[in-house]
Amino acid sequence: MVLGKIMRFVLTQMSKRRLPIVDGEIEVEGLRGSSVEIIRDKWGIPHIFADHKYDLFFAQGFVQAQDRLWQMELNRRTANGTLSELIGDLAIETDRTSRTFGFARLGKIDWNNATEEVKDCIQAYTDGVNAFLQHKKSKLPVEFTLIRHKPKMWSPEDSCAFARVMLWQLSHAWYGEIVRSKIVEEVGADHAAELEIKFPITHPITLPNGIEFNVLSKDGILSGSNGPFLSQGQGSNTWVVSKEKSTTGHTYLCNDMHLSLMLPSIWYETHLMGAEFNVSGVSLCGVPMILVGHNQSIAWGSTLAFTDAEDLYIERMNEQNPNQYEVNGEFIDAEIIEEEIIIKGQEGPLIEKVLITRHGPIISDVIEGSNVRLAINSMALRPSQALQGYISLNKASNWNEFVEAMRSIDATQLNMSYADTENNIGYWVTGKVPLRVPKHKGTVPVPGWDDSYEWQGEIPFKSMPHALNPKQGYIINCNHKIVPDDFPYYLGDVWMNGARAARFEQMLKERGEKLSVEDFKAMQMDVTCLPGKEFIELIRNLGLPTPSNSEVAEALQLLLSWNGVLSPESIGGTIYEVLRYMIVRDILSCSLSENLVFEIMGKGFNPVLYHANEFYGHDTYIIMRLLKSPNSWWIQEAGGTEEIILRNLKKTFEWLTRSCGKKPTDWQWGKLHKVNFPHAMGLKRPLDQVFNRGNIPIGGDTDTLCQTAIHADDPYNVNAWAPSHRQIIDLNDLSKSLMIFAPGQSGHLASPHYDDLIPMWYKGDYHPMLWDRDEIKSRAQSRLLLKKN
Repeated sequence: MVLGKIMRFVLTQMSKRRLPIVDGEIEVEGLRGSSVEIIRDKWGIPHIFADHKYDLFFAQGFVQAQDRLWQMELNRRTANGTLSELIGDLAIETDRTSRTFGFARLGKIDWNNATEEVKDCIQAYTDGVNAFLQHKKSKLPVEFTLIRHKPKMWSPEDSCAFARVMLWQLSHAWYGEIVRSKIVEEVGADHAAELEIKFPITHPITLPNGIEFNVLSKDGILSGSNGPFLSQGQGSNTWVVSKEKSTTGHTYLCNDMHLSLMLPSIWYETHLMGAEFNVSGVSLCGVPMILVGHNQSIAWGSTLAFTDAEDLYIERMNEQNPNQYEVNGEFIDAEIIEEEIIIKGQEGPLIEKVLITRHGPIISDVIEGSNVRLAINSMALRPSQALQGYISLNKASNWNEFVEAMRSIDATQLNMSYADTENNIGYWVTGKVPLRVPKHKGTVPVPGWDDSYEWQGEIPFKSMPHALNPKQGYIINCNHKIVPDDFPYYLGDVWMNGARAARFEQMLKERGEKLSVEDFKAMQMDVTCLPGKEFIELIRNLGLPTPSNSEVAEALQLLLSWNGVLSPESIGGTIYEVLRYMIVRDILSCSLSENLVFEIMGKGFNPVLYHANEFYGHDTYIIMRLLKSPNSWWIQEAGGTEEIILRNLKKTFEWLTRSCGKKPTDWQWGKLHKVNFPHAMGLKRPLDQVFNRGNIPIGGDTDTLCQTAIHADDPYNVNAWAPSHRQIIDLNDLSKSLMIFAPGQSGHLASPHYDDLIPMWYKGDYHPMLWDRDEIKSRAQSRLLLKKN
């Protein structure tokens, strides 16, 4: 503890001497115009003013390197599979996975195939990063000193490779196929079927009427139309609310993306002004443009769509030649790529031999538990024009241009919400989805040695789920089911359970069908757990006998009297969370291996690249369904419904007594459920005391609108994901738009913006997204001029 405090003081002092120059003038090589102005506001957010498009993205690369160079280094090494060269054998499995899936290879293909506009943008960004690296006044963050490393120059391929990692991480479905196969292998198909994910029929659907398209006329009247274009006739929370559904008569777009919390934040907020761009929002460090935010005409947000665009194929290899696989009765050569992985502290590289079949890379060597050769066929592992889509989105001025941008975002499956200054609201699902043969639903790995299960094409772009001005006056998506079962195309059958969306609609009704900005804030911070309330009702209806132990009986009464609000102070909520967790593990562990139990509870195969799978968040509804079925094989194996609940209630009481104290008043949810912002250097003590922040009690769980998720194998802290950012965009007065993310804008330990946004984020406060130049100048903290050398 003392050593940690000393190191924090010393490294903070060292960091102070390495803070970037944010005031004054810096001469740089390469600008097209005479200068670029960078005004940082009181939250450290840069507002970049440039006359030339090249200079705008040059400056974006420059400021990201100023504030987040260490993070950028980790991002590109993750994508390129070179982390082991930096930190040693701790990263070998992550590097092997990156090399096998081929993010760097795809990045090079995307760069070579990129449009001129994309190339110009990324090259400018790259030049800006390198201008910082080469400038004589630039100093490296303290992390580089600690590991004695000097970063190489940035390349366009680095940006493209990192973009591919993000595209792939936002795609889902393939690992669920492995989990299902393991369940079948351990207990058989009939019993495995009882654990299948099913969307609750009482929960809302994003587009209850399917594709709905209504033109908003000048007098505000909706009229039906066909097709996506006005001129031609068609893991997060996002909602768009029409002016008819708001108390102010304004149109709003709200979004809070649920991703892993880290330090620095995954997001870097920026305002870009110059040439044809005037766009504000959050970006990723290592990639130019704005990913989520607004420009002068439209706003957009995104959540994971959970459409199924990935399949696993079992490849039949040639026993005489392991580099060949069977296709329609003949063996053909697989493409072989030998990847050299340099490992710090070891002599000679590790050679990872990657085999690529007609379906994609064979991945069974880098995932556990597979005794067959599996190849992955994924839309997210094909050449993509997604970066062009985001450039077009940054410039879009209306629905037509928004739709064209969606067409290019072909390699990741997202729900994209839309609103514009003309009071239109809309929605589109991005990413290509395959057309499968009728017998193939993408639920388990299928034979790949003939054409019986081959994809038959793609769902036409114009037929992907979308809506413009739906008559209900709002669109809500919380990763839940998108369209009704009678939708003409198969999109997949696994969605998040819809509890968050149901809570949104409940809050909408409670507020008389009209919402204010304060309502939006309350929704983004809401910790009412509807599945928890359903769970209590289930137990109440069972009519359980009073436990013989009076203290256990008291715990049961505290649970039954809980109001469903998972605040940090909640006691009944704590009992629910621990009891729910123990019942899930108890029922499943009676018949399944421990690791498979954790996988059914959502555990992924790699903590860096894939830390959760599509089963995540479904165990609560699965066990409630089982508990309501006394004849279920799982329930009988575990001793019967009553025995299961009473046994685990006693275990819950004993565990809470040991972990929190003998008095139930000590069993507050926030004592178990805390939020942390871990830094990569904080993996080793005592550096965790230097770089990490957090350990803050927080409410919620995976089923609350304010989603604070845990890993099943490491409960109960928020170590999976939480709202990484929140935005509320007012389309009728952009200067009133709000944003927050945590922990802060800077990655420098000594910067005042290293962790300054945590208190605001935690309390549900926001900072204004400064828009007008006069307003920006009035809130300016610094002004830097990049001048042409």
